[in-house]
Amino acid sequence: MLRHRCPNPNCPALKSPTAGFFKTEHSLQTHFGKSKGCFEHLIHSTADDQEMETEPALRNESRVHTEDTERDGDAYMPMESESNSANPTFRIEEFAGASLRYPVRVGTVWEKRKSKEAPGTHPYGPFRSAAEYDLAKWAVRTRQSLSSIDGLLNTRFASTHPEPLGFTSGDALRKLLESEAMPAPPRWKSAKIILHEIPDQPQTLYYRDLNEAIDYLFGNPSFAKSMDYAPQRIFEASGQRVYHEFCSGDGWWEVQSKVPAGTTIIPIILASDKTTLTSHTGGRMAHPLYLTLGNIRKDVRASIHRQAYLLLAYIPILSKIKQKLRNKTMKKNMPGILSKRLYHQCLSKIFSPLRGQKLYRAVDAEGFERETWRVLMSWIADMEEVWMILGLGHFVCPFCNARKNDLDSPNEFSPRTSTSVKQSIAGVRAAMIEVDGVERGSMEDTWSFAQAAKKAGLCGVEMPFWGWMDGDEAEVPVDIVKVMSYDLLHWCHKPFADYIVPWTQNIVDEEDGGESEIDLRLRLQIPRSGFRHFTNGISGFSQWTQGDTRDLEKEFLGAISGAPRATRQLLQATRSFLDYIYLATYPYHTESTLSQLDERTRSFEDTRPIYVSLGGRVSETTGEVIDSFLIPKLHIPRHITGCIRWKGTLDGSSTEGSERLHIDLVKEAWRASNHRDGHLLQMIRWVDLRERIDALELYLCWRDEVWPLEKAGEREGGGDGDGDGERERGEGDMVEKQMAAQKGWNVPDPILDNVDYSLNKRPHLPRTALGNVITLFEIPDFLADLLHYFETKSVSGIPAAFANLDVWTQFRILLPVPNDFMKPEWRRIRAQPAQKIFDTVLVNDGDAEVVGLQGYSVGELRLVFLQLLNETKIAPQGFTELERTTVGEIGGGELWS
Repeated sequence: MLRHRCPNPNCPALKSPTAGFFKTEHSLQTHFGKSKGCFEHLIHSTADDQEMETEPALRNESRVHTEDTERDGDAYMPMESESNSANPTFRIEEFAGASLRYPVRVGTVWEKRKSKEAPGTHPYGPFRSAAEYDLAKWAVRTRQSLSSIDGLLNTRFASTHPEPLGFTSGDALRKLLESEAMPAPPRWKSAKIILHEIPDQPQTLYYRDLNEAIDYLFGNPSFAKSMDYAPQRIFEASGQRVYHEFCSGDGWWEVQSKVPAGTTIIPIILASDKTTLTSHTGGRMAHPLYLTLGNIRKDVRASIHRQAYLLLAYIPILSKIKQKLRNKTMKKNMPGILSKRLYHQCLSKIFSPLRGQKLYRAVDAEGFERETWRVLMSWIADMEEVWMILGLGHFVCPFCNARKNDLDSPNEFSPRTSTSVKQSIAGVRAAMIEVDGVERGSMEDTWSFAQAAKKAGLCGVEMPFWGWMDGDEAEVPVDIVKVMSYDLLHWCHKPFADYIVPWTQNIVDEEDGGESEIDLRLRLQIPRSGFRHFTNGISGFSQWTQGDTRDLEKEFLGAISGAPRATRQLLQATRSFLDYIYLATYPYHTESTLSQLDERTRSFEDTRPIYVSLGGRVSETTGEVIDSFLIPKLHIPRHITGCIRWKGTLDGSSTEGSERLHIDLVKEAWRASNHRDGHLLQMIRWVDLRERIDALELYLCWRDEVWPLEKAGEREGGGDGDGDGERERGEGDMVEKQMAAQKGWNVPDPILDNVDYSLNKRPHLPRTALGNVITLFEIPDFLADLLHYFETKSVSGIPAAFANLDVWTQFRILLPVPNDFMKPEWRRIRAQPAQKIFDTVLVNDGDAEVVGLQGYSVGELRLVFLQLLNETKIAPQGFTELERTTVGEIGGGELWS
């Protein structure tokens, strides 16, 4: 059912067969992204409504939403009258009096920039023409050196160009890019950080002002339709609580209750992780810190091209100490201890703008002023970084007070808090015996403190940067432990590859030196669309990538089922862990799914002793069986539901994002440097130039009504298409429907009526003889099926137009989702006779729902073709010959066609 309509009376989609209606809110928002006219109509109509209001100072956006109300602006909740059984209604409760904004619109940065342009002038900033701007863009994005640019400008091509360039050298081009005529990202600063223990080794911190960086992201107009300004509590029609975006968690709601009425909370989300710069030699590393905001919705944060993350700082790394130390143990361990102290001292400098903060007025992405309060609420990091941030030692739980020997205990432990960590640090210092001649803060004192702290489960940091955040100095206390996000990559997927897979291999594989049983079973799996076929098994993997792990998770349980020594309890333990992974990655949680997640976690803890009893959990060094599970990553899952309730679902908090940011903002910057001393300054300068170019590019797209963001998101979501000649179906119109509509033909309901799909413009097998199709695709009953089809259309026989068919061997389908909270997924479907690949599909028999298998039949896709009939004016939009099995007959394998 097409139930969302564009409000613009001049919408170009009104002339399409869909008459301006869209099936889902996602499609409507995509339409707004493509049509700037419709987007501006929505903004102006909202502004007109605001002018009619009579509130004297601030506009209150908060209210309680019920099934009969929609959200303002970019609503994505269906009203009760619009809902159906597959898309339940929701009740949204927003915090009363939260997120007020001033009624007078001051305008966005883009609108202010456009207002300064004189009539008849070009919009390319310091550049004279579009060609000159394109050259500058090419030079920055391809990391051209100044000498390379000089070489290009000295060629006859440049000197004889009909439009003389406004710069004659690479240095002149760089000055133009750094001029005030270009959009300016937050400025970079530097600070000398001196540790008391090594005053002769000052370290340089490169960073941006935190408030400037927040304002830059908060006021970015490209996020205007993807922002949340107030906390919400969402409930299904049944009354179940729903957890989805960051604003749906309890954390934002609690912080909102501690600030003055009308304040807009800006949740600060940080991500940090060390990364290598050199590939094989050199040992160069960087420690970037990234910033994003919880106001920005998670699908935008997850799309790297949307630039929702900002590089906030390069934290210095202490590699060695010049001082002579008294023994080898100190020489080995002291650099690590001082590195942690340096890390906290740098973060104290970065967070200094938040100390003693008051209400801070900022312009939002829609051009309205708001009184804001900035709060650190999430930090995405791997286990090593989490321990360092919290000031903890290794092999302890960051969320509760379980020590190393407690990690496999079934007992519950008290929650860890900022206060408890500070008390432990103070207890260590109080218990230390003062030694004559040892100055507080000296190398010897720090070493003694670190050794005592290690015994208390601490890392040796005495003054954590967050020490003031939950004290009397903070008006809004922050518990740093609750800030730590649950990392899907390192705490869900990597434990599967690091523990579950090798333990299972030790159990299942034969010991006679022959081929691995698991490798054999993986090779024998039938190739399927959307699933990786492990042609060579997995024994040869020396390092697991993120993609490798995810692909194996889909195949592993089926591969080991029925294997020798794969007992029922082993399968149950493996399935429990896989269920935990998939439930953890849900983009939409209810109390029911959280209960299932807790149940699967307990099930794994109950069944995992099978890895010991069958000899799977063995030491890599001695080969002896280990009869305990003192592994932090296998203890942490018991805390996962608390993290989801506090900050929303976990698909928006994974170090996968920071790993990808390393490529764009660190490794690319490193390649643009000369790889010598001072390379960080060169990297920062390149990042600054790129951000200026990207900001100007976004402005030009908005100004010229060319909006690439949503299109890029569609490409990112469907990366398995053919590429050449491919087009998206888009807003419910299909290639064949448009062709038929132009000729005035009658178009029957499509086979894929409730989904979008993508089809190449050019068929893979154009104008193929019908007889060859039957032979090639091995469908002997195809003629009979065609005759039956045309009988239902009151057509006698098979029309002559079907003598030759346009055939596709694959297409992409956008899988339906149960509600508007979840993002649709593209899936490639294949019928490729050369490779003997005919994908299995679910066929809607007419009354099926999005969730569950009732009303579906299971079939095998044999043929995809398209043929338009001039003679009968009937345009069938596709046909598939299926050998089908009803859902109830899967076990018996009875086929019927």
